[in-house]
Amino acid sequence: MDGNRLTGVAKEFGGKVQGAVSDVTGDHDTKAKGAANEAKGNVENLYGQAKDAVRDVADQASDLAQGAMKQRRDAIPDAERACRQSADTVTSYAKESPLMMATMAGALGYLLAMVVHGRR
Repeated sequence: MDGNRLTGVAKEFGGKVQGAVSDVTGDHDTKAKGAANEAKGNVENLYGQAKDAVRDVADQASDLAQGAMKQRRDAIPDAERACRQSADTVTSYAKESPLMMATMAGALGYLLAMVVHGRR
């Protein structure tokens, strides 16, 4: 619970007490101050409620994001390991046979160019 909510409730209650006392004494000045304090307390309470609501939404969004990440990891547990293994395999092959890799890259580039631009 936000501190503004507690302070707001206290001010609101104090304003109501002032209003009740002014009704008994007939003091219009105290009644006006009580109404003002009650309104200030109500506004501060609403502000605290809004802060609590924003905090709750942020917590829920964080929980949903963590749940989605866990679900993704559970659905594809070996995907990251497989990608790293593939990259390591290609890297080691390129180190062992750089001329073959250059030839394959050139051939792939030529084929892509033919697909993109068409045969002339």
